[in-house]
Amino acid sequence: MEQLTGLGKAIIGTDQDKIRLDQAVKNILAYKPLLARIFAEVVAECRGMDYDSIEACIEGDVLVSKVFVDSGLTNAGERIDGLGTEAYLNDEGLDRYDIRTYLRLPGSSSAECIKLLINIEAQNEAKPGYDIPLRALFYCCRMISAQQGVEFTTDSDDPVKYGNIKKVYSIWLCTEAAQIRANSIEKYEISRDFLVGSNSDNPRYDILTAIIINISGKHDTAGTGSELIKMLTDLFDERLDGVEKVNKLKSSYGLKLTKDVESEVCDMCSYADAMENKGVEKERADGLESIVRSLKKYISDFDVLYDVVIENKNYSKVTKDQVMKYFKD
Repeated sequence: MEQLTGLGKAIIGTDQDKIRLDQAVKNILAYKPLLARIFAEVVAECRGMDYDSIEACIEGDVLVSKVFVDSGLTNAGERIDGLGTEAYLNDEGLDRYDIRTYLRLPGSSSAECIKLLINIEAQNEAKPGYDIPLRALFYCCRMISAQQGVEFTTDSDDPVKYGNIKKVYSIWLCTEAAQIRANSIEKYEISRDFLVGSNSDNPRYDILTAIIINISGKHDTAGTGSELIKMLTDLFDERLDGVEKVNKLKSSYGLKLTKDVESEVCDMCSYADAMENKGVEKERADGLESIVRSLKKYISDFDVLYDVVIENKNYSKVTKDQVMKYFKD
């Protein structure tokens, strides 16, 4: 028997008419299997790695709307190996990163590792009133400056000092891009050029990259060869219902949205709650129908399905006949 993964539940449990709204996008993007797909495409250090390996390198919890952009003085007291979640609140506002996480990747030797700080932002307006690349670069700079006292020090007795700055990425997913920008991925980074002469020095300066992923507001992926863009377009296509979307993402892109389970269905109470919350109709009968029709695509045994339904406190007293009405249709 198959059970939905956390990402699968989130997709089906989201009102598809609202899937491009800010909080819905954040909630879905925070799942590590999806982040791994994005990192494989746009994070240079992940090139050549398989999705499972990338996912295993995403350390700790993925933080959603918890870290302030305006990081400053309170970071100074954090441990060098910590990822600060507090901020110095100044006159510049109370912006928070949509999603913050970090990758710890294998280095050139078994004793080395590469740590990357990554921010993901969701943008559902084609013209938000500012240049997205500039804001993305600003976020990169904030993530670098906030590392002082956390990842690196400027102490006179520190032989490395700025050398411990960790590279940062700010990745922006624009789900309503105009067709002139749709189906494109932009990259902004530091590069070195010589105004006069040249030398063979190889200093480290690759410490920030801003990525803009432009998804067509018209759901049109014609002409793109990017599987990532196609997958994200389908993921945020409000014309597909949750079950259609899960099946398409599984079959077309191999995204892990279900898993094999034993005869018992584990933790299905929370899944039933998600189905009820999706509720296209508010009336109790319609809510029950929505749950049963969605569950039966993954649970073929009526008795098991009935047990899952009545675990939901709102339907704890429904009869088997009431459930069977929608199970048989």
